[in-house]
Amino acid sequence: MNPIVSVIVCTYNQEGTIGAALDSILAQITDFDYEIVVADDCSTDGTRDICRDYAARFPDRIRLILNDENLGIADNYFGTLYECRGKYIADLAGDDIWSDPHKLSRQVAVMDSDPAIVLCHAAWRYLHADGSTSEPQGFARPEKPYVCDGATLVTSLLQHRRDKVFIHLCSAMYRRDTAVALTQKFSEFFYGRALPCEDFQLEVLMATAGRIAYDPTEVLLYRVGQKSISSFENPAKSAIFASKVAVLTHALATELNADMAGMADFFSRQMLFATALAFESGDKHAAAEAFAAVTATSPVLPLRARTALALMKVKPLWYVARHAFKLLRFNR
Repeated sequence: MNPIVSVIVCTYNQEGTIGAALDSILAQITDFDYEIVVADDCSTDGTRDICRDYAARFPDRIRLILNDENLGIADNYFGTLYECRGKYIADLAGDDIWSDPHKLSRQVAVMDSDPAIVLCHAAWRYLHADGSTSEPQGFARPEKPYVCDGATLVTSLLQHRRDKVFIHLCSAMYRRDTAVALTQKFSEFFYGRALPCEDFQLEVLMATAGRIAYDPTEVLLYRVGQKSISSFENPAKSAIFASKVAVLTHALATELNADMAGMADFFSRQMLFATALAFESGDKHAAAEAFAAVTATSPVLPLRARTALALMKVKPLWYVARHAFKLLRFNR
């Protein structure tokens, strides 16, 4: 098979959802070949067995990579990118679903129409635990398709202005050759366990490399209510994630000579959020990540955030202050 598209599915401990994700990819209707490259990052539940079963039932469609050790989200993703044989890359998280069986066909047509288009993305919806769906609020959701110079989107992407532009990578398709070239030119943004994500840096740097297209057709159901590093169910992990996103954003903005004055609001908001979560968690690792991120990004923080950072440096004071805060909040 000479696939036109390779679909990356990186999975870890998603035994309850990976089957539905793979079924939605296998349901794609195309007049071209596509492959599904599944990379399991050492799952400890039943995910691997489910992936093996799918690979055995669809050997001409699914290629399975079983990592011998846990690589982390970025190394797993971009290592898998190099295993892909398609001209174009799409991806789907192991807990999400493609809702449109013509997603791949529609996006290949867009990419084929203009060699300067390096990425095409589309609309999406939330999928809740009870099976209901909802339109995401506060996210850019244009009603008409567009194609634009990606450079015009870089500032909004760096500032995380989701009301201006938001690219959900699981709704997208991009050129493999462009992505590979970027991973080689900017390897520090694509490899390493310290990286909190794989999508943000790829989207920003792809935007610097060509044109970006958008299709308002809904193609993705993004599952919420699941445990993840960005879930509020674990404030320590969320604080670490938010801190690392701030550091990654600062590094990208510096590399791209972005206007740091224009970035100040994002860094202040992000570090206020991360500091609050670290303070609430009582976790030393989360506090250390917040300290490091504040040092790296130098945001202007309100007094309450600066107070929290100071208290976290003295564990007994932090313990007393955190429990006093919880008691006051409970008694309101």
